[in-house]
Amino acid sequence: MQRKIILVPYDENWKHQFALIKDVLNNIFFDVSTNIHHIGSTSMPGMLAKPIIDVMVIVNDIDAVDGLNDKMKEAGYMPKGEHGITGRRYFQKLSDDGINHLEHIHCFASDNQLVKDHLMFRDYLLINQDAFYEYLGIKALSARLYSLDPVKYTKFKSDCIESILDDAREYFVDHQY
Repeated sequence: MQRKIILVPYDENWKHQFALIKDVLNNIFFDVSTNIHHIGSTSMPGMLAKPIIDVMVIVNDIDAVDGLNDKMKEAGYMPKGEHGITGRRYFQKLSDDGINHLEHIHCFASDNQLVKDHLMFRDYLLINQDAFYEYLGIKALSARLYSLDPVKYTKFKSDCIESILDDAREYFVDHQY
């Protein structure tokens, strides 16, 4: 069976799911975490999203996360290492079918630029309606074009994301992330 990209309308329950996930992660990362954030499309009311909760765990030392792999496995998360992004530690929780994703946990050191980028992107979409609808449109089109190819789905959105992120960086130039 192949994983299919399916976007669904925003679900208010995602906030509650994030809170439950955060509690689990706080118990695992309590010695190394500085903060835990809900990121990605499920964190943005009104955004179409794959029903996958994306969470960013900010840590002081990214290498310390490797020592938590067994605890993450016990909690149902598969450690995937950097998984294509240097400086990240990534974990997936799959549904019972072993194919569909339920949760993605992205761990970054606090000084990693991707921490700021994820937060700025999310926050900018929450305050800029034009950027929000531009991204919503490109996501919907990408899902229609590449519903059976997660790599192409992501790549198709990349120019739009970079453009919005550039605008967000300019907007937030005076804000600390």
